[in-house]
Amino acid sequence: MLKRALLIVLCSSSPFIFQSAWAASSGDCSISAPDHSQKQFDRLMTALVHKDFNLWTENADTQFTTAASAQSFKEMATRLDEKLDLQKHWTANYVTNLNEGKYRSGIWRLTMANGQQVLIQITFIHHKVAGFHVL
Repeated sequence: MLKRALLIVLCSSSPFIFQSAWAASSGDCSISAPDHSQKQFDRLMTALVHKDFNLWTENADTQFTTAASAQSFKEMATRLDEKLDLQKHWTANYVTNLNEGKYRSGIWRLTMANGQQVLIQITFIHHKVAGFHVL
């Protein structure tokens, strides 16, 4: 059985953005990737678009870099009404995890405030995001 959560290490000089997500020490900058929790999913989405967080792998495989995954994600994220208050504007429903060798992917169904639904896949390698795709 696949694990329900991934661990993403976030290191930043601005931990106040995730006050409720951080451990007591600001040096302990870790957050669980989303499982079945809307709050965890929102934190990951916010982290991915925030300029102070560098979650994207520098050496992502060609299939992800040529797909302009980071750019695709940022374009979609900027259309959200408020990045830091996501639960009021959209909901995320966990679909499944995929384990493909060294890659782990999570798939979620997003329902936007206007009723539009999309499937997204976020692929991780070595606890960093290697790709983001709207399916």
